[in-house]
Amino acid sequence: MFGWKINDYDIKLELAKCSNGTVYMARNASNQYVALKKYHLEKASKEDAEQIRDDVLAMRQFSHPNLHTFFTAFVNESDLWVTTPLMCFGSCRDTIKNCFNTGFPEILIALIMRDVLAGIEYLHRRGYIHRSIRGSHILLNQTKAVLTGFRDCTSFLSHGGRVTALHQLPPHSARSLNWLAPEVLEQNLIGYTEKSDIYSLGITCCELANGIEPFADSQPTFMFTEKIRGNVPTLLDRTTCPAVDEIIDILATTNKTDSSLAAATQQIYLQRLFTDEFHQFTEICMEKKPTNRWAAFKLLSHTFFKQCRHASILDVTQRYGMQITDYEQLRDNSLHINTKLNDIKITDNADRACDTWSWEF
Repeated sequence: MFGWKINDYDIKLELAKCSNGTVYMARNASNQYVALKKYHLEKASKEDAEQIRDDVLAMRQFSHPNLHTFFTAFVNESDLWVTTPLMCFGSCRDTIKNCFNTGFPEILIALIMRDVLAGIEYLHRRGYIHRSIRGSHILLNQTKAVLTGFRDCTSFLSHGGRVTALHQLPPHSARSLNWLAPEVLEQNLIGYTEKSDIYSLGITCCELANGIEPFADSQPTFMFTEKIRGNVPTLLDRTTCPAVDEIIDILATTNKTDSSLAAATQQIYLQRLFTDEFHQFTEICMEKKPTNRWAAFKLLSHTFFKQCRHASILDVTQRYGMQITDYEQLRDNSLHINTKLNDIKITDNADRACDTWSWEF
């Protein structure tokens, strides 16, 4: 089904490009659409090569419906190609940017968090810790959410035994600092455990609900100090919405400093009200003391997820008009670097039309 040669795939268009590779949308011999990741090994540094190895090896070890996987990997000339499932809505970060500028509806967040927690529980039960949970590492399609970004994933098992805590900062943590738990950033003798993933999950909830990267308007030192003090982001609704001046400061991180835009954004926040269960869920996840945070399996039983009983991601995406066009109509013969996938259209029920989709390695 999944070939070991590049000629076994019909590459339709380029999805994204980064320093060590390119992602394409392609169709295999069975007419199944997949994502093809092309890693330029000859241009990769030793660190990049190790990162690619760690990511692929991690995906190979896991088998869970809510963890991103790959079908096959092969070498063509000096390039490594990895075939993975095509997640039609891209990452949560992309969907926020293109469709929900002020954050997802609560029901969609609940459905996403339930799936992600199931994947995290699987990892923790097997003695692994993800260490890089954030919106860009959660991929969506019409039926489920999956966790990806395993380059910093590591095991508590070492030399035939299990260590009680880790101490080193994740090797690729520069882009994830705002999501990391205070005990990870402290780098002290106590170390950190899998409960640090739970803290990152709480920060991600704020990211998905507010449509803004946590601590986006803060310097790293201020962010670190706030976390050590126990101060964390909040869900922005009518009970917690800041003044317009504060919103302007936050939007400045995205080069949007217009006061009218800030006022409009504030009005959106003031018109909504998240449930007490959602607020409580995020507060439990972001407790300063790791021992006060619930384990992943216990969080799955939180009352926040009661609203998921009679809903699905498919129901919600259809309610907000998110639809996938026919892939057969998509073709970029030139495969330019700046080509974007325009496969998601959204109706007036959402904040704006989805018009781009990028893919993060």
